[in-house]
Amino acid sequence: MNVPLIIAVVIAMALLIISILLFINNRKIHRDIDGLNDSIENFIQKGKTTDFSTSDNHFSRLQNSVADLENLYCLEKSNTEKESKKNIQFISDISHQLKTPLAGIRLYVEMEHNENPSEHTLKELKLIDKMEKLIYKLLRLEKIKSDTYVMDFAFYEVRKIAEDIVNEFKPLFPNKVYTITGESFFRFDKVWLGEAIGNIVKNASEHTPNDGKIAINIANSEQSTTISIKDNGGGVDQEELPKLFSRFHRAENASPSSAGIGLAITKAIVEKHHGTIVAENTNEGLNVIICLPHIDGAIAIN
Repeated sequence: MNVPLIIAVVIAMALLIISILLFINNRKIHRDIDGLNDSIENFIQKGKTTDFSTSDNHFSRLQNSVADLENLYCLEKSNTEKESKKNIQFISDISHQLKTPLAGIRLYVEMEHNENPSEHTLKELKLIDKMEKLIYKLLRLEKIKSDTYVMDFAFYEVRKIAEDIVNEFKPLFPNKVYTITGESFFRFDKVWLGEAIGNIVKNASEHTPNDGKIAINIANSEQSTTISIKDNGGGVDQEELPKLFSRFHRAENASPSSAGIGLAITKAIVEKHHGTIVAENTNEGLNVIICLPHIDGAIAIN
């Protein structure tokens, strides 16, 4: 028998077997990757964590690392929610504790004002009113953040919401020029998003000249809607931009009645719509940009 031929056949068979084994192993790796990818998608959309693997190989260690990361995320989320509930309970308790003495103070000041009206008692009543509004807005902000309020998501035309808001502000600022361009029909809570847009329009109206201009532009794409509200009020200091949506932040030119809560509430509402909000200075003034993703009704809103 031809020995070289036998050796060649053996080598060819060995190479064939190795090729088959590599092909099978490659298919298995692809299946494992697809399975892990599906598991990650399930976690993102449904919150179902990845199963731990009992095997001892590199891919199993990767799968277990993903599972550990998901469980750590769930734990941190749970702890954050617990702290948020404690925070809202604390603020709620403080608010109720403040309401009673404030009501008593208001009663005595009103009695004094009715008997001896003066500029002094009038200022006291205004300060009490400001304090009551501040407590209410602060409590509301924390309730939004802690999901105490249930948002009613449905399909609406956001331009209609903007038009209603502008119609509310025109009598208060008759010399201002309001313009609305663009439109978008998507899924959101019309009451809460209306409040978010209204807070920005109010802020722009208060910080522009008597004949100031406020332009609302609505841009629609397949995946998201962008709402920009631009004014010609001169903008804010560059270092103030990152703080603009922080609780209790008041710009240098803020209205005396401002409590620094309105834009923080706006940010919380936008985030509950899974959106983002940023502010930038332009040549003329401030431009606030809200970007909201189009979320299908089948996906849970958390």
